[in-house]
Amino acid sequence: MLVVINNGGELSLKAKFIIQLLGLDSKDRILYVFKKEDMFKEKWDHNQVELATSISGIMAYFFLMMVKSPKDLKDGVLRRLINRKSESGLFKEGFFSALSEALYQYFVVPARTESIICYLSKLNSPKFFLVDEYSSIKTVNLKALKRLGPIIYVSQDVAYNRFGFGDNFITRKLMYNLERNAATLADVIVACSERDRLKYIEMGARKVFFYPNIYPITEFEPDEKDKMPSVSIVLRGHWGSIAERSLEEIFKALSLLDGKIKVYMIGIAPTILPGNIVLQHYKCIPSKLDYLNILSKSWIGINVGIHLGGANERKYDYAMAGLVVFSDDLGVRGDLLPHEYSYVDSYDLAAKLEQLLEFGKDEIAEMGKQNRKQALSLTKKHREILLKTLNFL
Repeated sequence: MLVVINNGGELSLKAKFIIQLLGLDSKDRILYVFKKEDMFKEKWDHNQVELATSISGIMAYFFLMMVKSPKDLKDGVLRRLINRKSESGLFKEGFFSALSEALYQYFVVPARTESIICYLSKLNSPKFFLVDEYSSIKTVNLKALKRLGPIIYVSQDVAYNRFGFGDNFITRKLMYNLERNAATLADVIVACSERDRLKYIEMGARKVFFYPNIYPITEFEPDEKDKMPSVSIVLRGHWGSIAERSLEEIFKALSLLDGKIKVYMIGIAPTILPGNIVLQHYKCIPSKLDYLNILSKSWIGINVGIHLGGANERKYDYAMAGLVVFSDDLGVRGDLLPHEYSYVDSYDLAAKLEQLLEFGKDEIAEMGKQNRKQALSLTKKHREILLKTLNFL
Protein backbone atom coordinates (compact mmCIF):
# COMPACT_ATOMS: atom_id res chain seq x y z
CA MET A 1 0.00 0.00 0.00
CA LEU A 2 1.16 3.52 -0.84
CA VAL A 3 0.44 6.13 1.84
CA VAL A 4 0.58 9.71 0.55
CA ILE A 5 1.31 12.43 3.14
CA ASN A 6 0.19 15.89 2.01
CA ASN A 7 -0.28 19.17 3.84
CA GLY A 8 -2.91 21.33 2.17
CA GLY A 9 -5.04 18.77 0.34
CA GLU A 10 -3.77 19.37 -3.20
CA LEU A 11 -1.13 17.00 -4.51
CA SER A 12 1.86 18.44 -6.34
CA LEU A 13 2.30 17.64 -10.03
CA LYS A 14 5.36 15.56 -9.20
CA ALA A 15 3.48 13.47 -6.62
CA LYS A 16 0.69 12.84 -9.14
CA PHE A 17 3.29 11.86 -11.71
CA ILE A 18 4.93 9.32 -9.38
CA ILE A 19 1.57 7.77 -8.43
CA GLN A 20 0.79 7.42 -12.14
CA LEU A 21 4.28 6.06 -12.81
CA LEU A 22 3.81 3.35 -10.21
CA GLY A 23 0.52 2.32 -11.80
CA LEU A 24 -1.36 2.62 -8.50
CA ASP A 25 -4.75 3.62 -9.87
CA SER A 26 -6.83 1.46 -7.53
CA LYS A 27 -8.26 3.22 -4.48
CA ASP A 28 -7.61 0.10 -2.46
CA ARG A 29 -3.86 0.48 -3.00
CA ILE A 30 -3.49 4.14 -1.99
CA LEU A 31 -4.29 5.88 1.28
CA TYR A 32 -4.23 9.68 1.18
CA VAL A 33 -3.39 11.32 4.49
CA PHE A 34 -4.18 15.03 4.23
CA LYS A 35 -4.00 17.91 6.62
CA LYS A 36 -6.29 20.66 5.36
CA GLU A 37 -7.31 24.08 6.65
CA ASP A 38 -9.86 22.68 9.13
CA MET A 39 -7.74 22.48 12.29
CA PHE A 40 -10.11 20.80 14.71
CA LYS A 41 -11.76 17.85 12.94
CA GLU A 42 -10.38 14.47 11.98
CA LYS A 43 -12.27 12.77 9.13
CA TRP A 44 -11.96 9.20 7.84
CA ASP A 45 -13.16 8.00 4.43
CA HIS A 46 -12.58 4.86 2.38
CA ASN A 47 -9.11 5.83 1.15
CA GLN A 48 -8.64 9.27 2.66
CA VAL A 49 -7.90 10.61 6.13
CA GLU A 50 -8.01 14.29 7.05
CA LEU A 51 -5.93 14.95 10.14
CA ALA A 52 -6.57 17.63 12.75
CA THR A 53 -3.86 20.04 13.88
CA SER A 54 -2.03 19.19 17.10
CA ILE A 55 -2.99 21.20 20.20
CA SER A 56 0.42 22.91 20.27
CA GLY A 57 0.00 23.67 16.57
CA ILE A 58 -3.34 25.41 17.15
CA MET A 59 -1.79 27.56 19.87
CA ALA A 60 1.20 28.38 17.65
CA TYR A 61 -1.11 29.30 14.76
CA PHE A 62 -2.83 32.07 16.67
CA PHE A 63 0.47 33.30 18.12
CA LEU A 64 2.05 33.49 14.64
CA MET A 65 -0.76 35.72 13.37
CA MET A 66 1.07 38.52 15.18
CA VAL A 67 4.39 37.75 13.46
CA LYS A 68 3.37 39.04 10.05
CA SER A 69 3.67 42.18 8.01
CA PRO A 70 0.75 44.63 8.56
CA LYS A 71 -0.53 43.93 5.03
CA ASP A 72 -0.56 40.15 5.45
CA LEU A 73 -2.19 40.48 8.86
CA LYS A 74 -4.93 42.77 7.48
CA ASP A 75 -5.54 40.47 4.48
CA GLY A 76 -5.75 37.43 6.78
CA VAL A 77 -8.33 39.08 9.07
CA LEU A 78 -10.45 40.26 6.13
CA ARG A 79 -10.29 36.81 4.54
CA ARG A 80 -11.68 35.21 7.69
CA LEU A 81 -14.38 37.86 8.15
CA ILE A 82 -15.78 37.33 4.65
CA ASN A 83 -15.01 33.57 4.60
CA ARG A 84 -12.90 33.79 1.44
CA LYS A 85 -10.42 31.08 0.51
CA SER A 86 -6.76 32.07 0.80
CA GLU A 87 -4.94 32.83 -2.43
CA SER A 88 -1.79 30.74 -2.73
CA GLY A 89 1.21 33.02 -2.80
CA LEU A 90 4.42 31.58 -4.16
CA PHE A 91 6.51 33.18 -1.44
CA LYS A 92 6.46 35.82 1.29
CA GLU A 93 8.38 39.00 0.51
CA GLY A 94 8.50 40.69 3.92
CA PHE A 95 10.98 39.54 6.58
CA PHE A 96 8.33 38.96 9.25
CA SER A 97 5.91 37.24 6.86
CA ALA A 98 8.67 34.89 5.67
CA LEU A 99 9.66 34.20 9.27
CA SER A 100 6.03 33.53 10.18
CA GLU A 101 5.72 31.06 7.29
CA ALA A 102 8.91 29.23 8.28
CA LEU A 103 7.74 28.96 11.90
CA TYR A 104 4.36 27.79 10.62
CA GLN A 105 6.08 24.86 8.89
CA TYR A 106 7.72 23.90 12.18
CA PHE A 107 4.94 24.39 14.70
CA VAL A 108 1.52 24.53 12.97
CA VAL A 109 1.82 21.86 10.27
CA PRO A 110 2.22 18.88 12.72
CA ALA A 111 -1.07 16.98 13.05
CA ARG A 112 -2.65 14.76 15.69
CA THR A 113 -1.50 11.38 14.46
CA GLU A 114 -2.21 8.83 17.21
CA SER A 115 -5.13 7.27 15.29
CA ILE A 116 -3.44 7.05 11.90
CA ILE A 117 -0.18 5.62 13.29
CA CYS A 118 -2.15 3.03 15.27
CA TYR A 119 -4.19 2.11 12.18
CA LEU A 120 -1.12 1.77 9.94
CA SER A 121 0.72 -0.29 12.57
CA LYS A 122 -2.06 -2.88 12.56
CA LEU A 123 -2.04 -3.33 8.77
CA ASN A 124 -0.24 -6.51 7.79
CA SER A 125 0.34 -5.53 4.15
CA PRO A 126 3.67 -3.90 3.12
CA LYS A 127 3.55 -0.12 3.18
CA PHE A 128 5.63 2.70 1.75
CA PHE A 129 5.17 6.43 2.16
CA LEU A 130 5.25 9.33 -0.25
CA VAL A 131 5.87 12.68 1.48
CA ASP A 132 4.70 15.41 -0.88
CA GLU A 133 7.03 18.45 -0.80
CA TYR A 134 8.69 20.27 2.11
CA SER A 135 5.32 21.60 3.32
CA SER A 136 4.38 18.03 4.30
CA ILE A 137 7.59 17.06 6.13
CA LYS A 138 6.24 17.84 9.62
CA THR A 139 2.66 16.63 9.06
CA VAL A 140 3.39 13.14 10.40
CA ASN A 141 6.51 12.27 12.37
CA LEU A 142 8.94 10.82 9.81
CA LYS A 143 10.68 8.63 12.38
CA ALA A 144 7.34 6.97 13.16
CA LEU A 145 6.72 6.39 9.45
CA LYS A 146 10.22 5.03 8.95
CA ARG A 147 9.49 2.22 11.41
CA LEU A 148 6.51 1.19 9.26
CA GLY A 149 8.04 1.26 5.78
CA PRO A 150 10.27 3.05 3.23
CA ILE A 151 9.86 6.81 2.65
CA ILE A 152 9.92 8.58 -0.73
CA TYR A 153 10.37 12.34 -0.37
CA VAL A 154 9.14 14.28 -3.40
CA SER A 155 10.78 17.69 -3.81
CA GLN A 156 9.58 20.54 -5.99
CA ASP A 157 12.14 22.95 -4.55
CA VAL A 158 15.06 22.94 -2.16
CA ALA A 159 13.12 24.52 0.69
CA TYR A 160 15.67 27.06 1.94
CA ASN A 161 15.96 28.53 -1.57
CA ARG A 162 12.32 29.59 -1.23
CA PHE A 163 12.95 31.36 2.08
CA GLY A 164 16.31 33.04 1.56
CA PHE A 165 15.33 36.35 -0.04
CA GLY A 166 17.64 39.26 0.68
CA ASP A 167 19.49 38.78 3.95
CA ASN A 168 16.83 36.55 5.52
CA PHE A 169 19.38 34.20 7.06
CA ILE A 170 17.05 33.10 9.88
CA THR A 171 14.30 31.69 7.64
CA ARG A 172 16.85 30.14 5.29
CA LYS A 173 18.53 28.33 8.19
CA LEU A 174 15.22 27.17 9.66
CA MET A 175 14.08 25.67 6.36
CA TYR A 176 17.48 24.09 5.74
CA ASN A 177 17.27 22.28 9.08
CA LEU A 178 13.68 21.24 8.38
CA GLU A 179 14.52 19.63 5.05
CA ARG A 180 17.82 18.14 6.15
CA ASN A 181 15.87 16.01 8.64
CA ALA A 182 13.75 14.62 5.79
CA ALA A 183 16.81 14.12 3.57
CA THR A 184 18.57 11.94 6.13
CA LEU A 185 15.47 9.84 6.90
CA ALA A 186 14.11 9.32 3.38
CA ASP A 187 14.96 6.12 1.51
CA VAL A 188 14.62 7.90 -1.84
CA ILE A 189 14.45 11.61 -2.71
CA VAL A 190 13.03 12.69 -6.06
CA ALA A 191 14.57 16.09 -6.89
CA CYS A 192 13.84 18.42 -9.82
CA SER A 193 17.30 18.89 -11.29
CA GLU A 194 20.87 17.70 -11.09
CA ARG A 195 21.69 20.86 -9.12
CA ASP A 196 19.08 19.98 -6.50
CA ARG A 197 20.25 16.35 -6.41
CA LEU A 198 23.74 17.50 -5.46
CA LYS A 199 22.34 19.74 -2.73
CA TYR A 200 20.41 16.87 -1.14
CA ILE A 201 23.49 14.66 -1.19
CA GLU A 202 25.35 17.44 0.61
CA MET A 203 22.56 17.47 3.23
CA GLY A 204 23.21 13.79 3.96
CA ALA A 205 20.69 12.02 1.71
CA ARG A 206 21.61 8.47 0.76
CA LYS A 207 19.73 7.94 -2.49
CA VAL A 208 18.65 10.88 -4.66
CA PHE A 209 17.36 10.87 -8.22
CA PHE A 210 15.92 13.67 -10.24
CA TYR A 211 13.07 13.99 -12.63
CA PRO A 212 12.81 17.45 -14.25
CA ASN A 213 9.50 19.32 -14.19
CA ILE A 214 8.48 17.94 -17.59
CA TYR A 215 5.04 16.39 -17.94
CA PRO A 216 4.51 15.49 -21.60
CA ILE A 217 1.08 15.03 -23.14
CA THR A 218 1.22 12.15 -25.61
CA GLU A 219 -1.34 13.62 -28.04
CA PHE A 220 0.39 17.01 -28.25
CA GLU A 221 2.15 18.06 -31.43
CA PRO A 222 3.37 21.67 -31.91
CA ASP A 223 1.30 23.98 -34.11
CA GLU A 224 2.57 25.96 -37.08
CA LYS A 225 4.67 28.99 -36.16
CA ASP A 226 3.24 32.48 -36.61
CA LYS A 227 4.26 34.33 -39.76
CA MET A 228 5.28 37.40 -37.78
CA PRO A 229 7.88 37.27 -34.96
CA SER A 230 6.17 36.22 -31.72
CA VAL A 231 6.98 35.52 -28.08
CA SER A 232 5.17 33.84 -25.21
CA ILE A 233 5.28 35.16 -21.64
CA VAL A 234 3.84 33.28 -18.65
CA LEU A 235 3.63 35.32 -15.44
CA ARG A 236 1.16 34.10 -12.83
CA GLY A 237 -0.78 36.50 -10.63
CA HIS A 238 0.35 34.83 -7.38
CA TRP A 239 3.88 36.04 -8.07
CA GLY A 240 2.75 39.46 -6.88
CA SER A 241 4.99 42.47 -7.46
CA ILE A 242 7.79 40.36 -8.98
CA ALA A 243 5.53 39.45 -11.91
CA GLU A 244 4.62 43.09 -12.49
CA ARG A 245 8.23 44.27 -12.42
CA SER A 246 9.32 41.42 -14.71
CA LEU A 247 6.60 42.19 -17.25
CA GLU A 248 7.57 45.85 -17.25
CA GLU A 249 11.19 44.88 -17.97
CA ILE A 250 10.22 42.47 -20.77
CA PHE A 251 7.88 44.94 -22.46
CA LYS A 252 10.56 47.62 -22.28
CA ALA A 253 12.90 45.23 -24.14
CA LEU A 254 10.25 44.42 -26.76
CA SER A 255 9.55 48.13 -27.29
CA LEU A 256 13.20 48.57 -28.34
CA LEU A 257 12.86 46.09 -31.24
CA ASP A 258 12.30 47.23 -34.79
CA GLY A 259 8.95 46.23 -36.23
CA LYS A 260 5.83 44.56 -34.90
CA ILE A 261 5.98 41.57 -32.59
CA LYS A 262 3.13 39.37 -31.39
CA VAL A 263 2.93 38.54 -27.69
CA TYR A 264 1.01 35.62 -26.15
CA MET A 265 0.57 36.81 -22.57
CA ILE A 266 -0.65 34.21 -20.05
CA GLY A 267 -1.37 35.37 -16.51
CA ILE A 268 -1.27 39.00 -15.45
CA ALA A 269 -2.39 41.73 -17.86
CA PRO A 270 -0.05 44.57 -18.87
CA THR A 271 -0.96 48.10 -17.76
CA ILE A 272 0.98 49.83 -20.55
CA LEU A 273 1.28 48.36 -24.05
CA PRO A 274 4.12 49.48 -26.36
CA GLY A 275 2.95 50.48 -29.83
CA ASN A 276 4.84 47.72 -31.66
CA ILE A 277 3.20 44.85 -29.70
CA VAL A 278 0.23 42.85 -30.96
CA LEU A 279 -1.17 41.37 -27.75
CA GLN A 280 -3.13 38.16 -27.22
CA HIS A 281 -3.87 37.89 -23.49
CA TYR A 282 -5.14 34.88 -21.50
CA LYS A 283 -5.73 35.18 -17.79
CA CYS A 284 -5.60 31.41 -17.46
CA ILE A 285 -5.63 28.36 -19.75
CA PRO A 286 -6.89 25.42 -17.65
CA SER A 287 -6.21 22.73 -20.26
CA LYS A 288 -2.51 21.78 -20.49
CA LEU A 289 -3.06 20.65 -24.09
CA ASP A 290 -4.59 24.02 -25.09
CA TYR A 291 -1.82 25.79 -23.18
CA LEU A 292 0.95 23.98 -25.08
CA ASN A 293 -0.84 24.47 -28.40
CA ILE A 294 -0.95 28.24 -27.86
CA LEU A 295 2.68 28.38 -26.75
CA SER A 296 3.79 26.39 -29.79
CA LYS A 297 2.61 29.07 -32.22
CA SER A 298 5.24 31.52 -30.98
CA TRP A 299 8.93 31.58 -31.85
CA ILE A 300 10.38 32.43 -28.43
CA GLY A 301 9.46 31.85 -24.79
CA ILE A 302 10.60 34.38 -22.18
CA ASN A 303 11.20 32.61 -18.89
CA VAL A 304 11.32 34.43 -15.55
CA GLY A 305 12.28 32.84 -12.22
CA ILE A 306 11.87 34.15 -8.69
CA HIS A 307 13.96 31.79 -6.55
CA LEU A 308 16.78 29.25 -6.85
CA GLY A 309 14.92 26.09 -5.86
CA GLY A 310 13.74 23.35 -8.18
CA ALA A 311 13.67 23.70 -11.94
CA ASN A 312 11.50 26.19 -13.76
CA GLU A 313 8.49 24.35 -15.20
CA ARG A 314 7.84 27.09 -17.78
CA LYS A 315 11.29 26.55 -19.24
CA TYR A 316 10.35 22.96 -20.06
CA ASP A 317 6.84 23.91 -21.23
CA TYR A 318 8.45 26.26 -23.74
CA ALA A 319 10.88 23.54 -24.80
CA MET A 320 8.12 20.93 -25.21
CA ALA A 321 6.19 23.44 -27.33
CA GLY A 322 9.21 23.87 -29.61
CA LEU A 323 10.34 27.37 -28.61
CA VAL A 324 13.72 29.02 -28.25
CA VAL A 325 14.00 30.00 -24.57
CA PHE A 326 15.27 33.26 -23.09
CA SER A 327 15.73 33.04 -19.31
CA ASP A 328 16.66 35.57 -16.67
CA ASP A 329 19.32 34.75 -14.06
CA LEU A 330 16.92 32.67 -11.91
CA GLY A 331 14.75 31.20 -14.64
CA VAL A 332 17.81 29.62 -16.27
CA ARG A 333 18.20 27.11 -13.42
CA GLY A 334 17.64 23.48 -14.29
CA ASP A 335 19.20 21.26 -16.91
CA LEU A 336 20.67 21.99 -20.31
CA LEU A 337 18.65 22.93 -23.38
CA PRO A 338 20.43 23.37 -26.74
CA HIS A 339 18.90 26.78 -27.36
CA GLU A 340 18.37 28.59 -24.09
CA TYR A 341 19.87 32.06 -23.72
CA SER A 342 20.15 34.15 -20.57
CA TYR A 343 19.72 37.89 -20.15
CA VAL A 344 20.54 40.31 -17.34
CA ASP A 345 18.26 43.30 -18.02
CA SER A 346 15.86 44.73 -20.59
CA TYR A 347 18.65 46.10 -22.81
CA ASP A 348 20.49 42.78 -22.86
CA LEU A 349 17.23 40.98 -23.69
CA ALA A 350 16.44 43.43 -26.50
CA ALA A 351 19.93 43.11 -28.01
CA LYS A 352 19.85 39.29 -28.00
CA LEU A 353 16.30 39.11 -29.33
CA GLU A 354 17.25 41.46 -32.19
CA GLN A 355 20.20 39.23 -33.11
CA LEU A 356 18.15 36.03 -32.88
CA LEU A 357 15.37 37.39 -35.09
CA GLU A 358 17.93 37.99 -37.85
CA PHE A 359 18.12 34.17 -38.24
CA GLY A 360 14.56 34.16 -39.59
CA LYS A 361 11.50 32.04 -38.88
CA ASP A 362 12.67 28.72 -40.35
CA GLU A 363 16.00 28.59 -38.50
CA ILE A 364 14.41 29.70 -35.22
CA ALA A 365 11.72 27.02 -35.63
CA GLU A 366 14.45 24.40 -36.13
CA MET A 367 16.19 25.58 -32.94
CA GLY A 368 12.89 25.17 -31.11
CA LYS A 369 12.56 21.62 -32.41
CA GLN A 370 15.95 20.79 -30.93
CA ASN A 371 14.79 22.10 -27.53
CA ARG A 372 11.69 19.90 -27.78
CA LYS A 373 13.78 16.87 -28.69
CA GLN A 374 16.05 17.44 -25.67
CA ALA A 375 13.13 17.90 -23.26
CA LEU A 376 11.49 14.66 -24.40
CA SER A 377 14.83 12.84 -24.21
CA LEU A 378 15.32 14.05 -20.61
CA THR A 379 11.82 12.85 -19.80
CA LYS A 380 12.36 9.36 -21.15
CA LYS A 381 15.79 8.87 -19.59
CA HIS A 382 14.91 9.99 -16.06
CA ARG A 383 11.48 8.38 -16.09
CA GLU A 384 13.11 4.99 -16.71
CA ILE A 385 15.73 5.54 -13.98
CA LEU A 386 13.10 6.64 -11.48
CA LEU A 387 10.72 3.77 -12.26
CA LYS A 388 13.52 1.22 -11.86
CA THR A 389 14.45 2.71 -8.47
CA LEU A 390 10.89 2.87 -7.13
CA ASN A 391 10.18 -0.71 -8.14
CA PHE A 392 12.98 -1.87 -5.81
CA LEU A 393 11.25 -0.40 -2.73
